[in-house]
Amino acid sequence: MYTEQLKLARKDVKACLNIWKEILVENFADKIEAIYSKGSASKPWESAIDYVPVLSDVDIHVRFTNADQNTPLNLLPMKRALEISKLYEKRFLGTREEYLHLPRVQIVSVNRLSTDPTFLLPRVEDVVLLHGWYDPPKPVSDKIIRDIDKKSLLKDIEYFKKVPESVFDRTGLDYWSLLRRINWRISPSPVRLLTQLLSITPYEIWSWHRSRILKELIKQDLKSLADSYQDYYTIGWKLFLTDFSESEFYREILNLGNSVILRIAKVLESLEIT
Repeated sequence: MYTEQLKLARKDVKACLNIWKEILVENFADKIEAIYSKGSASKPWESAIDYVPVLSDVDIHVRFTNADQNTPLNLLPMKRALEISKLYEKRFLGTREEYLHLPRVQIVSVNRLSTDPTFLLPRVEDVVLLHGWYDPPKPVSDKIIRDIDKKSLLKDIEYFKKVPESVFDRTGLDYWSLLRRINWRISPSPVRLLTQLLSITPYEIWSWHRSRILKELIKQDLKSLADSYQDYYTIGWKLFLTDFSESEFYREILNLGNSVILRIAKVLESLEIT
């Protein structure tokens, strides 16, 4: 399903990465040590759930030469920031005449993230280096990663308890805002659950694409969770193909996202992890 669309999406993502590498180097060349991509956009795609245009973002990390958190990105004047975003769109449309989507990008400064105790640098084999160099990060113990994942899961479960009160009076464009607020929590939640269930290193589990995660959930006899997880991204495709305009699809995907978290909560309760 969606084989041809995925081929186009992959070309779009590659163009997106090349354009952003050019833009970042042009504007901040002497201040950049590394530019790399990570996440679902850079992993292999086995099935349609591995990447959903616009719902999935393209993660680009930039490491600047200065050690503090005040990087060129957060010091940009508003006018210049908007000019750069316009430049990305213009170059993309000029490069990809027959495109499927304009990839939604998230560019973050590694310098700023480095102060977050829950942020772990990915392994060399889990990034796509676009510019500069990426040295192997200092490894973190499996226990530390599992503890971080557990705390993140419990935090997200608490967050979702309050989501319904943000939903019952929403309609139309409000749904996109709600989806953006939960989407970045849904995507990694089954990964974090599997780091609690499996004995293999969490680094390896974090490198899996969603199709691999789905298979492992089924293998762990968590088919209901697997179904909700898969359906979440299936509806995401339907939303994309209707230009994110169908309210019923929004309601379905929001409910499925909530179902993913509730089912994970039940598994944690059965493991007495609460």
